[in-house]
Amino acid sequence: MPTWIALLRAVNVGGRNMVSMPRLREALAADSFGEVQTYVQSGNIVVQSPLRSSVAVEKRIGALIAKEFDLTVPVVARTPAQLAEVIDGNPYPAAADERPKMLHVTFLAGDPAADGVTALHGDELTKRCCRVAGRHLYVDYVDGVHGSKLTPVFFARRLGVEGTARNWRTVLAIAELAG
Repeated sequence: MPTWIALLRAVNVGGRNMVSMPRLREALAADSFGEVQTYVQSGNIVVQSPLRSSVAVEKRIGALIAKEFDLTVPVVARTPAQLAEVIDGNPYPAAADERPKMLHVTFLAGDPAADGVTALHGDELTKRCCRVAGRHLYVDYVDGVHGSKLTPVFFARRLGVEGTARNWRTVLAIAELAG
């Protein structure tokens, strides 16, 4: 069975959208997902599934969360090979080494708007610290994440698509979990 990485957006943050990872693992296993693993409490899942597309995996996990937790939670799925491409394509290797918690990757739910990507790459605020590659946005938060103007809403408006972000340390941990 293929392995999938599923990333949940905005769960277990500030006491909202609470999803128990042990309960989620049990529900996924009962719903035909195999080798279910989670990493920390922020919605990082590695599973095996007979489903053959990321869209099918996203819909199935989203429906399961709606049923089990009464929540509508965006889900973004990638294969281990796609995650390896994200790691290999990192445009900020120094940030990955020096400050892995300040380098974030946003896994976009769809293709970003081409004009938004062009604007982001040319804007004085973002051109040195933000890079879009396919359906992934890399952000080097040199001065820290908290208080930054570079928020999920900022990027969603410019790129025309939402996503879910993980810091570099988490990206590497998920890749290791996915084997």
